Amino acid sequence: MRPALVIIDMQHYFFRSEERRVKLPELILSINALIDIAYESIPFEVKLNESNYTEDEAIAEINATLAMENMNLTKEDILLLKEYRINKSSVENVRKKIVSEYTKE
Repeated sequence: MRPALVIIDMQHYFFRSEERRVKLPELILSINALIDIAYESIPFEVKLNESNYTEDEAIAEINATLAMENMNLTKEDILLLKEYRINKSSVENVRKKIVSEYTKE
C-alpha cells in the first residue's frame, strides 16, 4: 500500500449551487466513514504535540480561519472547543455532536 496524505478543504464556494448543497450531508457522511476506516487501520497511536496557545489565542486563531470563509464561531462552538481542550477523551463526543448537526434531515 502506498502512503497518502488527504487534505479536504470544504469551502462554501464549492457548495454555492443548490445542486451541490443538497449533496453535502451525503458527502460529510462519506468523509467521516473514510476517516473512521483510516483511524481504525492505523497500526500505531497518533500523538499530537501540545499547543502553546492560551485558550483565548486558540479560539481567536480558529475564528480568524473561519472568518476567511465568512463564518464565525457561535457560543455553542466555543463551548465545544473548551470542552475538548479540557477533556481530550471527549473528542469522540464532540465529533459526534458536530456530525449530527450536519446530518440532520
